[in-house]
Amino acid sequence: MKIKCNKEIIKKGFHVIENVISGSNVNPMLQNVRIVANDNALELSTTDMEVSVSYLIDSVEVVKPGKMVGPERQISSIVKEWTEESIEITEEDKKCIIKGKDNYFKILCTDPDGFPTIPQFIDDEYIEIDKNVLLDMIKKTAFIILYDKTKQGTSGVFLEIRENQVKMVANDGRRLSEVKKKINNPHSVLKSCIIPIKGILQMQRIVGEQDDLVKIRIEEKRIFVKTKNSTLCSQLLAGQYPKYEEVIPTNLDKKISIDKNDFASAIRRVSIMTTEEYKLLRFKFSGETLEIKCLSPDVGESKAIIPVEYSGEELEIGLNPEFLLDFLKNVDSKGILLELKDPSTAGVLKVGTGCTYVVMPMNLGDEKPTE
Repeated sequence: MKIKCNKEIIKKGFHVIENVISGSNVNPMLQNVRIVANDNALELSTTDMEVSVSYLIDSVEVVKPGKMVGPERQISSIVKEWTEESIEITEEDKKCIIKGKDNYFKILCTDPDGFPTIPQFIDDEYIEIDKNVLLDMIKKTAFIILYDKTKQGTSGVFLEIRENQVKMVANDGRRLSEVKKKINNPHSVLKSCIIPIKGILQMQRIVGEQDDLVKIRIEEKRIFVKTKNSTLCSQLLAGQYPKYEEVIPTNLDKKISIDKNDFASAIRRVSIMTTEEYKLLRFKFSGETLEIKCLSPDVGESKAIIPVEYSGEELEIGLNPEFLLDFLKNVDSKGILLELKDPSTAGVLKVGTGCTYVVMPMNLGDEKPTE
């Protein structure tokens, strides 16, 4: 095998595939990258047997077709630090030779036949979704499982395709985010699955390099995500996703419109008085104002008042500030709609259409709040 390529093009390919490999994997073969050159294209592939990613580079001069499997960390590091405009990669007797005008590297490789088979995307029963729509859905849901230190809830994102709608949901038992978007579904796909954290992160990574539509195909035990140059295959989490719809309250009669930036800034200021043991903020809605207060038994007291659009009766509710800020920093809208009923019913934040975030209330009567 021998190829010549622009350094920036191949550098982008390694950026897409590198995070699949885990240093903790006991199988040395899974520390490698497979490189296949054929038909003026170069394919890079990595896998940990749970997640596989392939990246196709179609702007390559293939001098001699072939394939090799070598240590991803070393090859990727050389490519990243390459200073010359062009890079030449050759495989000779299970050695990877990388050279340019002023640089030369020889790396020991392994038998390519021992590399695991990478699952292939089948052009059947898939949906197409705009890159920015998919990234927005991931952004508004995945933060819950990424930030969940206790793993109380389901450590994956639920994805459902039904009729002309795609839906993503994440929860950790104390908060829940649901995002719905309309799609074209010409194949009448009716599927659902639970995507693990690593699969979601890699999905976000490969979709970020795409410029147009993304294909999604769900099989019984795995999901495929395909862009123009990349293909992701991720194993799915087994089991049924909880009946989360029952957690979303539907009888909320108090609706408050709030400026997102004012809301987030006030929460951050008042949260200065919270501690790891005390995460309670008091939100008091009265007239067209919101008073946010913290009465920390070990630190002190803080308070901030901001204007809101609200005309209902006075209401005070306790909420965890971290849960609110996690959501607010992942949405781009200027306005937030907060729906409440009473101090013991979950609050719902809505952004635009199709995005619902549920936060469980905290007990205002406890000296040290419980969740």
